[in-house]
Amino acid sequence: MNELSSYQITLNRPLKTNQIMKVYKTISKNGCDLYLHQNQLIADAGHLPKLLSFFLFMDKEESFVMIIDGECVDDVYNEIEDEWEDHIAESTCRRKYNDAMVENETSILV
Repeated sequence: MNELSSYQITLNRPLKTNQIMKVYKTISKNGCDLYLHQNQLIADAGHLPKLLSFFLFMDKEESFVMIIDGECVDDVYNEIEDEWEDHIAESTCRRKYNDAMVENETSILV
């Protein structure tokens, strides 16, 4: 079953390049879509150059939104959270939608 979830994340220090690469590999192996948003920056994490650019240009003092769409969203997020464990200052789930909820709505808030 497809799900869509969004998370508000604040980092306490920048991520290392290998941690960003692991996010790319995680979403690739799980076949899900992951998007990042902060102010005017938006990145589709399925495109490695865009993913790397997001973390290069983001404001490290502000939180960002991570949106995961696909199957086993919680497992994917937990895997990312485990990898970033020492770098996350705060992380909260903003919204969760299952397949039926997404299909019934014309537009959804993330």
